[in-house]
Amino acid sequence: MGKTVQLSKENPFGERKAEVHALTRAEEEACYKDLKEKALEYCQSSIKEFVECSKEHNVTVMWTCRDKLKTMNTCLNSRTSREELDKLKLAKLAAKRAEREQQQ
Repeated sequence: MGKTVQLSKENPFGERKAEVHALTRAEEEACYKDLKEKALEYCQSSIKEFVECSKEHNVTVMWTCRDKLKTMNTCLNSRTSREELDKLKLAKLAAKRAEREQQQ
């Protein structure tokens, strides 16, 4: 009459490799910290110019140093964009995958 169903304890999804798909929160924070350090290093000259200008003009800093502030912000914004952060995260993830493959 009816067919018997054979129960199996095998994994229905087949064999899976242990792949790394995401970074931990600490790794993401390390990427963000590296991004900020690299941006500050790259934009050091424009930051220094703005700081010197702001030291000379205490009260009128917003008017007299406006161009230097814009230059500094443009430099920092270009180096701390979402795309730059994603590049760092992808590099970190690739390194993490390579390290995991070496261990196996």
